Amino acid sequence: MLIGSRRTHSPAAAERRPRPRRGVALVFVMVFVIAMAALAMSSIFMASSTNLLAKSHNRERDLRYAAEQGLAIGKARVNKDPSILVMPVDTLFRQMLFSAPIKGADGKDLPGVAVNLFVGQTGSSSGQNGRFASIVAQAVDTRGVGVNGNGFIRRLELTQESFAKFAYWSDAETNNGTTIYFNNDDHLWGPVWSNDGINIGSGGATFHDQVGTAKTIVGKNYGIFTKTPQENQAIIALPSTAALALLSGYASAGNTSLATTSGPNNNESQVLDRIEFVAFDTDASGDSTGDNEGFYRYYRGKGGNEAAVRGDWPVPYGSMPTVDKVTQCGDWHWAPRSTPQLGAGDTTRLKFYPVSVHNTTWFRNQIDSGLVARGFTQAAADKYADAEKIAALGPILDSPNARCYLAGDPHLVAIDRVPLQVKPAPQVGSYTTFDVNKGGEDTTFTPVGRFGAWQQVSITSFNTPITLLRPWDARYLTPLGRKFNTNVKGVIYAPGNVGVSGIVNGLVTLYAKGSIVILDDIRYTNDPVKSVCHDILGMISSADVVVADNALNSPPQTYPSGTKKYFSLDDTKDLYIHSVIMALGTSFRVERYGSGPVDANDCDAQNNGRGCIYLSGGLIQKSRGAVGQGTANGIGATGFAKRYTYDHCAVVKPPPYFPTTGRFQDNRYLELDPANFVPLTYFKSITPDGP
Repeated sequence: MLIGSRRTHSPAAAERRPRPRRGVALVFVMVFVIAMAALAMSSIFMASSTNLLAKSHNRERDLRYAAEQGLAIGKARVNKDPSILVMPVDTLFRQMLFSAPIKGADGKDLPGVAVNLFVGQTGSSSGQNGRFASIVAQAVDTRGVGVNGNGFIRRLELTQESFAKFAYWSDAETNNGTTIYFNNDDHLWGPVWSNDGINIGSGGATFHDQVGTAKTIVGKNYGIFTKTPQENQAIIALPSTAALALLSGYASAGNTSLATTSGPNNNESQVLDRIEFVAFDTDASGDSTGDNEGFYRYYRGKGGNEAAVRGDWPVPYGSMPTVDKVTQCGDWHWAPRSTPQLGAGDTTRLKFYPVSVHNTTWFRNQIDSGLVARGFTQAAADKYADAEKIAALGPILDSPNARCYLAGDPHLVAIDRVPLQVKPAPQVGSYTTFDVNKGGEDTTFTPVGRFGAWQQVSITSFNTPITLLRPWDARYLTPLGRKFNTNVKGVIYAPGNVGVSGIVNGLVTLYAKGSIVILDDIRYTNDPVKSVCHDILGMISSADVVVADNALNSPPQTYPSGTKKYFSLDDTKDLYIHSVIMALGTSFRVERYGSGPVDANDCDAQNNGRGCIYLSGGLIQKSRGAVGQGTANGIGATGFAKRYTYDHCAVVKPPPYFPTTGRFQDNRYLELDPANFVPLTYFKSITPDGP
């Protein structure tokens, strides 16, 4: 039997078998290669970006460094030569550097960096509230990196350092050839400077702010310093005569220039002129601490009445005056109102009567009527009035309310007014007996009196509103605020000696081409201890600033009662002075500090003659003056004991046009947009009263 053979591989089967895929591996290889290439490129780009960013940061650092170095160069040049700031007419700035290279820490020029440096006076150029200058440094990338080729622009605003910033400043640390020491645990708050060597005694002293000297500090180991003291510094010169001469012009422009009759000299006994600062409520707010509520009135004494203007005792220490000689001291009594308040039920008030009128019949009758009106029996009133009429000096001034006043004060009406004296316009008629024979109060103002006259002001724009509030003396008040005196500059000028007292509201600089004599307390309406920087007074004397030895500041040495400690016959037993004081002749001092009473008017727990001087402000003086003399515990001490504090407001708001040291210090630091910076345009924008 025949069996057919099998075919193990047929053409159809061969066709159905998969064929090899040639080129797939190549595709995968290509994709992988491309991916790796992209990753490599990405790494290259990232590395490149990092390098570019690093270079950019380095360039930014160089430009910032160059701009800041430019500011430092500008500040150094201005401090070395402030005349750089004196610009030609109609020019706002000066260019100090033109595309100048800047060196790095290695001493080599920074590659591709140049600096333009500009300087000019900015802010208000008047100097009333301080003098300012701005330095602008433009660091340019000369390689063209940055906006319009500019890199960084920085501005440093400088303020000229005011003498008012110092708590204590002296040109010499000697007094009559004797070296002065800080000692006995003295504490000084605020900056201290001397052009002389500073001496610290073994009793030690603590300095709570910067201490600087043009020489060295002797006894430094006895001192405690909160800041590293600076020695061997450049001398700070006192203000020049030319700089001070500008102050009289500012006063004339503001209607605040006086025409003093005494001086100029440093004889504090020769004072015929005084100004009294006055603050009162003009806006019905209930207090006198606001803006435009500060004034002063100016009194000119007649020749020969220096003692009355100063408020001196009628005779020297150790003598007893007769009753009729004591015209400016007295006491208070109830008397009928001059004009009773209808419906108020109050027909009497306390009035002041000088000692010299106590022996008059009209005085006896007035206080007799006042006591009866207050409910006393007629017999009791008669007995009291008769006793007061014949009272001797001692019992009158033994009264706890006894008081003394300066010539021209409204409380002295009974001795200041002269019968039949013609009144100045707009008042008419004469001082009748009724006008003269009365007790004094705030409103019994005497324009022209026995000892001198108050000066009318030339400003009339404010008369109507102020007259409604103070009709008795409105024509004699000079405003210190611009609401009532639009041209006021904040400067009062006296060409000779002048006495001062009162309540200061506002920013004031008093410049006297003679001595300034402190006749009574000078206080701010806003107490400086509250750190309310509203009021500031600068007192500049071409001679001395002297505390008067008068009846208001000093207790009498002897009185009939003998054993009693007498306080000064003032409203306060101590003396308060709120002011930055500059004495260009010699010093701030107390008149006759080494004589007078001892152990009469204690300062805190310390025994001394006249009490405490509470000075809040600063002292700038040619050499230190004395305010008292005695042993460490005050036994046998004469004069005053010091209680000085620093007024920080004098730094941020110095008195108007107060002299400056010539040095500049940093005030503000700003970064400017470098795009399209044009120096002239920018300086115009920061100089409000520029051309």
